[in-house]
Amino acid sequence: MGAKRQIWYVEGSAAEKLAAPLGSAYELREIDRRTLEEAKRARGKAKPHGAAIWMAELEAGGGAVRLPRGGDDWRVIGIVPAKFHAKPHIASVLPQRPGQVGRKGRRVFAYLSAEAPPGVVERTVETAFENLELKKRERHTRRALLAADRELEKLNEIGVALSAEKDVSMLLRLILEKAREITLADAGSLYLVEEDADGQKSLRFVLTQNDSLDFPFQEVTMPMTENSLAGYTALRGEALNFADAYRISKKRPFHFNDRYDRESGYKTQSLLTLPMKNPKGEVLGVLQLINCKRKKRAVLRNDRERSRYVQAFPARSVRLGLSLASQAAVAWENRRLYQEVEALFEGFVRASVTAIEQRDPTTSGHSLRVAAYTENLAKAVDRETSGTYAGTRFTPEQLKEIRYAALLHDFGKVGVREEVLVKAKKLYPLQLQVVRQRFDYIRKEIEASTVRRKLQVLLERDRGDALSEVARLSEDLEQREARINEYLNRILEANEPALMDHRRSEELLEIARQYFEDPRGVEAPYLNSDELRLLSIPRGSLDAAERREIESHVQHTFNFLSQIPWTKELRGVPEIAKAHHEKINGTGYPNRLKGDEIPLPAKMMTICDIYDALTAADRPYKKAVAPGRALEILAECARDAEVEEALFRIFQAARVYESDPASREFD
Repeated sequence: MGAKRQIWYVEGSAAEKLAAPLGSAYELREIDRRTLEEAKRARGKAKPHGAAIWMAELEAGGGAVRLPRGGDDWRVIGIVPAKFHAKPHIASVLPQRPGQVGRKGRRVFAYLSAEAPPGVVERTVETAFENLELKKRERHTRRALLAADRELEKLNEIGVALSAEKDVSMLLRLILEKAREITLADAGSLYLVEEDADGQKSLRFVLTQNDSLDFPFQEVTMPMTENSLAGYTALRGEALNFADAYRISKKRPFHFNDRYDRESGYKTQSLLTLPMKNPKGEVLGVLQLINCKRKKRAVLRNDRERSRYVQAFPARSVRLGLSLASQAAVAWENRRLYQEVEALFEGFVRASVTAIEQRDPTTSGHSLRVAAYTENLAKAVDRETSGTYAGTRFTPEQLKEIRYAALLHDFGKVGVREEVLVKAKKLYPLQLQVVRQRFDYIRKEIEASTVRRKLQVLLERDRGDALSEVARLSEDLEQREARINEYLNRILEANEPALMDHRRSEELLEIARQYFEDPRGVEAPYLNSDELRLLSIPRGSLDAAERREIESHVQHTFNFLSQIPWTKELRGVPEIAKAHHEKINGTGYPNRLKGDEIPLPAKMMTICDIYDALTAADRPYKKAVAPGRALEILAECARDAEVEEALFRIFQAARVYESDPASREFD
């Protein structure tokens, strides 16, 4: 049993007489007045240690004996002289806190008459000690509640940090770091449960940390069996807590593997293994915590420091560790699910890009190249320390948004007629075939007509005259065939998507004014009005209607991308993709945006899109332009305010065009 509870009083006071019968149940502590005065001057050197009662004699008129300063482990019972009768004002002068009797406004626990019977004194004293015990329990409960609140707050902070971390490797490091922090573990390891295609599970040792020793490690995969502590915890979902890892009972199916200790010189003592369980009760990983420290900042460099600072993991550490392990499991599972969703979306993007390229094989690889160029340009802008974009920075999420917009910027081409989309010449292939067949017919008809006339001449004229006319007809046939061939060659030249000058336009009009007689005997032009219109396109291979149809791919892209429930970080993808054909001077499409009305990522994509279109070698309607010439053309576009000059300078200075887009894989 512990020491007796104490009753203190001043020697020779009325309290001495009242306390005397209680000597068998309590330890009576008598103090003379001189010692009391010295104790007061010495700030409490004579005060009680632990729970105690001061029986202090109050003087007539509300005065009191002054006691040393005390704490909450004291209770004061005021002894009132028999002749004293309490008055209404007594509450304002009687003491109110144990240890400071007599100070105005302080409270005395109870009052006893100097002539109170022993039974009343005993009950009063016992009640005072019960009150002390209740107060002690209250303080203990309050401290426990405060500690629980701090623990809960800490766990909430950790939960928020785990939920916010999106980088997988950083998340795993954070999980182990916080588990060690909250349990005061000097070292620790993290294992993840993996499952192969056949459903076989294994443990992958992915991370280790140690405050006292820097020791390299290598990821390894180990079978998930009960003969290891981590495997047992992963299979059974049970926490294991050992004060000494080297003294685990041989009756247990597992044993401590001391290989790490032997190779590193580190000594494992206390050990705690925790399952990372998701809400379904599935174990996703295992946390193994080593050497619980009495002091957080202690370093265990030798046996002396280890014996001084290392202790067994207390129940509190197990409880907190399990709570954190559960949070970690949820965070890890969420991150893994997020990765799966990202992989699914990447697959969708990949399939979409494939669909675009299959729809228009002539631009194969264009989307990937533009995405790589644009992302690299964004990174170059992010590095700027002066000029227009000195303060512009892109987060990883914004870079991903830019990349997706660039990859999908041409997806709307699936809504454009294929014959328009892949149109390489001014005439469609079928139209050109009809023209060729028409000229073949014209040539054959001229030949046949000439043969008929030659036969008629031979039949109607004498030999000499007939031969002369036949020779003339043959010469005329050669001239007419040469003219027909020349017309066809001019048509073929005009069919190329090159710049149409006035001379060539006049030549086409001349050809269109020529007529022949078709098989039905109806006169028809060498070129019909539709053929003449298409061949007269001043630049490129598309007429106004076809160009509008091609330009409509931007709106188709926007309409399609707007149907996707983008996350908050990626919600700008549709608008960025929609604006990649806008121009700074407002002459672009579809909305003729100007300047800062155009999203910055779209401005960057425009430069990259133009550069790739110029230098791509896979366009059948044009030859690839050399990089130097492409930069010259872009410089002209910048001077004409078609692209932003500041961005073009960055594109050129960072040599973004020299990056290898082919090496850029889907993340």
